[in-house]
Amino acid sequence: MTAEPTGHEPTSRAQIAAVTIEYLATELEVSPAEIGLSDPLKALPGADSMKLLRVVSKLERQWDIEFDDQAVFAADTVQELVTLVHNYVSGELTTP
Repeated sequence: MTAEPTGHEPTSRAQIAAVTIEYLATELEVSPAEIGLSDPLKALPGADSMKLLRVVSKLERQWDIEFDDQAVFAADTVQELVTLVHNYVSGELTTP
C-alpha cells in the first residue's frame, strides 16, 4: 500500500504523516516503527541538519509546495512537521 496521494482526493493529515514518516525512516535508515509523531526531529536516530533538510526537500517536491524557512526551523517534532505540510497542502499557509 502506498501512502502517496492520488491527486483525486484531498490529502489527509494521516496520508501526510505516513509519507513524512516514510521519508524520515528512509533518510535516517531506520524502521518507520521507530518514529513517533511526538518524537523531536533532532532526537531521531541518526538525525542531523542535512538529513532533515533532505526530508523537507522531498516533502516539498511530493506536494509541489515551498516552505517558509522560519516555519521549517520552528517545527520541533514529527507532528509539527506534519502539521506544517498539511497547512501548506490545504492552502492555509503559503510562501510569501
